[in-house]
Amino acid sequence: MRVFLEKVDGHWQGACFRFREGYACGIIRIAFGNDSSLFVGMSNAGWSGRGNRPWGLQRTRWTGKVPFEVHSMKARTGGFELHFTEGVDKSTAEDVASYKMSSYTYKLRKDYGGPEEDVKELAIRSAKVSGDGKTVTLSVEGLKEGYVHELHLEGVRSGKGQPLLHDEAYYTLVNIPGR
Repeated sequence: MRVFLEKVDGHWQGACFRFREGYACGIIRIAFGNDSSLFVGMSNAGWSGRGNRPWGLQRTRWTGKVPFEVHSMKARTGGFELHFTEGVDKSTAEDVASYKMSSYTYKLRKDYGGPEEDVKELAIRSAKVSGDGKTVTLSVEGLKEGYVHELHLEGVRSGKGQPLLHDEAYYTLVNIPGR
């Protein structure tokens, strides 16, 4: 996962995005090498265990090409501001049908995890592209403090017509700015 954090009214909150997949097992440690490649230490022990190997060390090399992704997701009074790694296609990015959002929470319990609670589909009322074409402001009805806001952007395309490499984001909203 890749994370974007911001401080709102004294509390850290933010979004998680998918980053890379296909590693041999669960990632427990990453470090950059002198050549800027990413070394990934892994184990299949514990909750993060995935894949078909009990442990591993893999290297990811930077190609120099930035994929079309949501770079950051910031909370706003009536929704979210999405910043993209490149310009968006205005017609798809301003079409509210390109987005789906839900919110949910988890009840605290002595056992780790649990089901999503109080799941609600939220209405995207508008999507406005900025002058530089790299930022979209979403107006969302029904934001709730203390909830995860899960966003899917399946319809959004880049100015070159490409889909997002990862078309989902998960924002944990502690405080709504300006409240």
